[in-house]
Amino acid sequence: MLADDDCLMIPYQIGDVFISHSQEETQEMLEEAKKNLQEEIDALESRVESIQRVLADLKVQLYAKFGSNINLEADES
Repeated sequence: MLADDDCLMIPYQIGDVFISHSQEETQEMLEEAKKNLQEEIDALESRVESIQRVLADLKVQLYAKFGSNINLEADES
């Protein structure tokens, strides 16, 4: 009987398909997927910050041009 953890096959989903790998391979694949997702999250957060800076600059320019005749504040509803 195989009681070794390395012989245990763990299904890992790639798209719509499950592929069985050893526990070690599955762990490595999960770590790589987590790393890739974290990099994507960091890139998106950086992009959001950049866009927010541009919006803040545009808001300042619009308030300078139109004064209190324009309302650019988000509604709190």
